[in-house]
Amino acid sequence: MKRKFITVAEAFKILSEKEEPNEIEKENLQYTELLNRYGRKSIAKVMEEVEAVADLPINAAIKLIDLKPKTKEEMTAILSSYNLMLSEKDLNNLIDYFTSD
Repeated sequence: MKRKFITVAEAFKILSEKEEPNEIEKENLQYTELLNRYGRKSIAKVMEEVEAVADLPINAAIKLIDLKPKTKEEMTAILSSYNLMLSEKDLNNLIDYFTSD
């Protein structure tokens, strides 16, 4: 089985489209509903916009999208767990993007 990283919003969409979810899927649907920070906004569009701002590995981009950091400190903490450092300009651009909602 091939593994693929997906956002919380994508997991929510997949689980909500299940016709007859089992107990675990129902629990995960409730969990993802609470953590979904994008509502009906297209995650593909969000991913495209984040990738346009900074060149990031897919797993780091997904983590940023899921957590939606509001400060440079939060973003730096997330990125450091992937051993990544961004330029000040890229950090500011990403923060501007995530706080523009």
